[in-house]
Formats: sequence, C-alpha cells, structure tokens
Amino acid sequence: MTRYVLDTDGVTRERLALADDPAQLRECASVVAATSAAAMSAVGPEGGYVRTALERFRTVHAHALDAVADAATALGDRLDRSTVEARSVELFVTTALAEAATSLPAAMSGSSHPGTP
Repeated sequence: MTRYVLDTDGVTRERLALADDPAQLRECASVVAATSAAAMSAVGPEGGYVRTALERFRTVHAHALDAVADAATALGDRLDRSTVEARSVELFVTTALAEAATSLPAAMSGSSHPGTP
C-alpha cells in the first residue's frame, strides 16, 4: 500500500522563505514605475517614440510585478491552508485512534491468556 504524507515541516520552511517575496515584488513595481516616469520626463517632449516605449515598459512591467506579487501571496496562503489542513487531519486521526485504543475491551487489549493483563 502506498502512503502519501504531506511534509508539513518542508511546507512551513518554504512558506517562510516565500513570506517576504510579495512585498519585495511590490517594491520593485514601485521602483520600475518611478524610474521609468523619471526617464520619461528626462526624455522631454522631443523624444516621443522613446516616451511611448518607456510608457509601455512601465505599464507592462509594473503590472507584471504586481501580478507576480499577487500570485506569491496566493501561493503563500495556499501553503498555509495546506499545512493547517494536514495537521488537522493528523490530529483527528490520532485522536480517533487513541479513543479507539482506550475503548477496547480487556480481552482485546493484546493478552492471549484470559485473566492476564
């Protein structure tokens, strides 16, 4: 029989490693937006093509970084839920097994001789 186990410690480690990524990605999006806006103003009115290219770059890359930050946040949330769900199932099963073990009749407790504990 194959047994599948969720490595909750590994998932928790990965979740902690991912924890700061959304904020860093959003900071990058802000830096991209501010830097490209500064570049656009430095080009001046005579650099229409360059301004257009910089505006496209700014729009695409800032939105892309925000989207990746949203995805990292969603992944982190899902990792949190997976860990909690796995731990809840383990606790439920362990509790059920403990209750079943304590409610066994004395004859079924493992002794093969009647009257022997």
